[in-house]
Amino acid sequence: MAGYLNQIRFHDIAVANLEYSLAWYHSFLGFEVRSKNDQIGVLSLGRGPDLILTAPDFRSSMGKLSMDERAVPIIGFETHQIDEFYRFLRSKGVPVTPLRDEYIGRYFGFIDPDGNMYSVLKGN
Repeated sequence: MAGYLNQIRFHDIAVANLEYSLAWYHSFLGFEVRSKNDQIGVLSLGRGPDLILTAPDFRSSMGKLSMDERAVPIIGFETHQIDEFYRFLRSKGVPVTPLRDEYIGRYFGFIDPDGNMYSVLKGN
């Protein structure tokens, strides 16, 4: 198989209170808040993957592919070949969400054989 993925880009964690959690990760763990809105906050240590904190209401707007009808991507991968990788996964029968364009870039989710959801991003 061709190497579609470049690196792990982020880890996604659902939180109950986004503002509180952003402050906690900054104050206690030293993360810098790179960006935020009402739905997500992107945190960085300067090296390695970002940590994305996701508000509960944002989860309901994401693709619904997991077994219990909740989309919960846990790791986000980066690619420069998003269309090719999307077509490849679909051709192999892998469950995928629709491709979406957002302010962070173009992305989609997919489910592995154990029901884990991942995201794939081609950033802007």
